[in-house]
Amino acid sequence: MKALHLTWLSEDGKPRTLKVPLWAVFAPFGLLLSVALLLGVLWSGPWSPPQLRERLDRLERGNQRLDRELSTARKGLEEVAAAVRMPDKEKERVRELAGMTKDTGAPPPVEEGLPDVDRMLREARKIREGYDAMEDWFQRHPAETGRLPTIRPVRADEPLVEQFGPVLDPFTGQHIQFPGLSWSTPVGTPVWATGAGTVVSVGFQARWGNFVEIRHDERCVTFYGHLSRVDVAEGTTVVRGQVLGLSGQSGKVTGPQVTYAVFMDGQPTDPRSFLLPEQPKI
Repeated sequence: MKALHLTWLSEDGKPRTLKVPLWAVFAPFGLLLSVALLLGVLWSGPWSPPQLRERLDRLERGNQRLDRELSTARKGLEEVAAAVRMPDKEKERVRELAGMTKDTGAPPPVEEGLPDVDRMLREARKIREGYDAMEDWFQRHPAETGRLPTIRPVRADEPLVEQFGPVLDPFTGQHIQFPGLSWSTPVGTPVWATGAGTVVSVGFQARWGNFVEIRHDERCVTFYGHLSRVDVAEGTTVVRGQVLGLSGQSGKVTGPQVTYAVFMDGQPTDPRSFLLPEQPKI
């Protein structure tokens, strides 16, 4: 084996020689090079600090979005419980199953040390249990609950193009509070009543085009706009799922669609608050 010879004079003047294998000379340099390459791979690879920070940021944004969705679901459950003519004892049972406090409907304080994912899964399960309890009560009291607007006015696969809340008006460029939901639907798509009630108004408005308005009880009214045809008249009693007319492009709109709104005590409310969760397809 090749070696490096190191020679020097000792104190007595005699030459001394030390044989050092070449691998022992270059091994430290090879080790340093390997470490440098490994650090470079780690820094530029999927586990690099920038990549890890990006992943953590994505997880944090995902957690925040899930928190908002859980809050919306909890608020919807509370609004439906308040709207339906359900005995207070049953309402409290729904709130308890959903993990909501008795007074405000808010979730209980977060447990210390509980990871966000575990906490949100627990909250989601509780909210689902609350919806299941309410749905069970609906099935036992069909006459009382048939008036609630718990279904969509169009098929679930129609794309949602406007959501409840602040939006940018495409015609004025101003921020407005959109009162409901809008689905993009081909002209002539059937539009259904989302709950049983009485047609209180049918007509035409410059903004909403041909419309139908249904009163479900003393508190709840639903509105259906941009229709191409209306098949019901004022004073008509309708049931959930009954065709009110066909979708269109009437009124002030950029394309064929259906706008749907829910008003509780005269105030616009997010229609999704009343939609019962769909059963998963098996």
